Amino acid sequence: MRRSPVPWLYAAFILFAAAVAAAGVLLAEDHGLSRSQALFVWSAAVLAAALLAAVLIIYRYFCLRPARRLAVELRAVVHGKQGKLIDKDRYASLPDLPEAINGLVQALDVARSQVAGAVAAATANAENEMSRLAAVLNGLHEGVVVCNLRHQVVLYNQHALNLLRVSGELGLGRSLSGLLAMDPVLHILEVLLRRPEGGPDNAPFITGTPDGRILLQGRMSLLRSQADITGYVVSFDDVTASVSALARRDALLRQVIDSLRDPVIRLNDVTCDPAKAAADISAALERATEGYRSLLAGWWPMTDINSAYLFSFVINRLENSGLKVNLTGLPIWLHGDSHTLVVALEALLRCIAKGTGAREFDLAAEVEGARGWILISWHGGRVADETLVEWQLVPVSAALGGMNVRDVMRHHTHEDLVEEAREGRVTLRIALHLGREGQDRVDMAGKLPPRPEFFDFNLLAQGQAGNLGQLSLRDVTYVVFDTETTGLSPTQGDQIVSIAGVRIVNGRILTGETFSRIVNPGRRIPRESTRFHGITDEMVIDKPPIAVVLPQFKAYAADAVLVAHNAAFDLKFIRMREQESGVVFGNPVLDTMLLSSYVDGTPENQSLDAIAERYGIAATDRHTALGDSLTTAAVLLRLIDALEAKGIHTLDEAMTTLNMTMELHNRVQAVL
Repeated sequence: MRRSPVPWLYAAFILFAAAVAAAGVLLAEDHGLSRSQALFVWSAAVLAAALLAAVLIIYRYFCLRPARRLAVELRAVVHGKQGKLIDKDRYASLPDLPEAINGLVQALDVARSQVAGAVAAATANAENEMSRLAAVLNGLHEGVVVCNLRHQVVLYNQHALNLLRVSGELGLGRSLSGLLAMDPVLHILEVLLRRPEGGPDNAPFITGTPDGRILLQGRMSLLRSQADITGYVVSFDDVTASVSALARRDALLRQVIDSLRDPVIRLNDVTCDPAKAAADISAALERATEGYRSLLAGWWPMTDINSAYLFSFVINRLENSGLKVNLTGLPIWLHGDSHTLVVALEALLRCIAKGTGAREFDLAAEVEGARGWILISWHGGRVADETLVEWQLVPVSAALGGMNVRDVMRHHTHEDLVEEAREGRVTLRIALHLGREGQDRVDMAGKLPPRPEFFDFNLLAQGQAGNLGQLSLRDVTYVVFDTETTGLSPTQGDQIVSIAGVRIVNGRILTGETFSRIVNPGRRIPRESTRFHGITDEMVIDKPPIAVVLPQFKAYAADAVLVAHNAAFDLKFIRMREQESGVVFGNPVLDTMLLSSYVDGTPENQSLDAIAERYGIAATDRHTALGDSLTTAAVLLRLIDALEAKGIHTLDEAMTTLNMTMELHNRVQAVL
């Protein structure tokens, strides 16, 4: 507690009075004053000290003490719930101060009332909103759980509580992993987080409770706060009974078909044509079977997914398995349930590795007819039919109620594995439906004119390929590349805005080893160019310039043979930037446009789209550097077949053919 300064002031004044008295006596003696004069001086000093002491006493009792009491009351006003006005009569010695304090107290009361009113209104509004939200959530016929990115529950509805209480205690802050089998949930979250720009922000999935008693069909959506993803919403419903009913219908239909097909076919009735009756009944049974298959496949939650993304998830799951999986071929859009496909492919690859000893596999997708096919290839011999059946019966995930590989295939197309063996390699083919997303061709009307068909062919003038020249075309390592630019005139300032490439090794397009960069051109991108390739000024703001990207592409290409469609166009842009980038591209170069012109015997209709259509190549993501690189790579493999049919087998022979075709085109252009 702080001590009052008054006692010290008293002591100081007493000492002061004594000092004055002593000084008066000494002064009287020094100046020879009479005794009465000296007494007067001393009396004056004592009186002055007494007056000062009286002032101090008055200050203490009439100012200091009231001020202390006022401070106590003011603290009570500040910390109390409601201000109490100061009694001005109690502090008559402190004029105006109580009145000023009362004004502050009244203002404080008003401010408190306003704040309390605002808080009450906000609380009531929040409670109303929460009540509405609770009413909406509880009115839904499916469970809803909101989680943060740590998978902690932050909100749920009554239906979710009723569905999940059998597997654990649902509550705020608890982990979702104790309530659901998390593998499908984590997979779908990864799919949404890695989705391409403009892709769907929600996706369906199938999971179950950890104890396997309930199978749930769900859908996940991401939660955003401004530009950041803060969590996700999972809505789900119990489909255990539905799946069970489908399984019972499946068993019943199989029983009917298996028990009646042979007797009905062998039906012999003298009143009718047995063959026709048997054919009609058999056709009816086939229609019923096909209808049931469509029913089963149509029920399972499916969406369009790019095969490259699908395969990347499989590779991630096999990362520590000791197996090497290569992505080959062109990516296509498939329609299916990505999670069950991923776990089925993982289980199948592990079975193949265990049964055959193979440690390296190729994964690819292709279009054949109206179906998409997933291809698993490895070096080895044919697989026995019994082994194929065993592989299809392997369970894929405990979270999916013991579902096996065949069940997954039944949900999609109801077709079994197809095995092919050729030249020491085995391929398993899995049939799927094709997706619609990404398959439509872009209408290029009104966009940039096509690239110049011939563009400074001197850039392609080259000799033999040295040590590579005698290699078979199928044994050469290629890097197929493409560029997107601000325009068509590099000598007038147009620049590269995107460059991409894909590697071909041993006749396989390694889509898992691609190169793709967006480049800052250092100038504005014309609107008509953006309409062509989709790259905007905003997209290149924070991207590196070509002087940084070209050395990266050179390191990626290394000593491989470079391939492009209308390669002279792309090489012109690259060669003009070699000096500032500090690299030189001395690689042998093949041009698919000129090679196709040689194969067809005419330079007409040699656009990339036209060649792809002739060879039945489903081109995707056209007019992007990576999409065009992939399409050109597929065209090159078809051209190698055509060149071999014409007796051209080595790289040197192909380059000689290229030079001859180029010279022929130059002569034609000179005549024109």
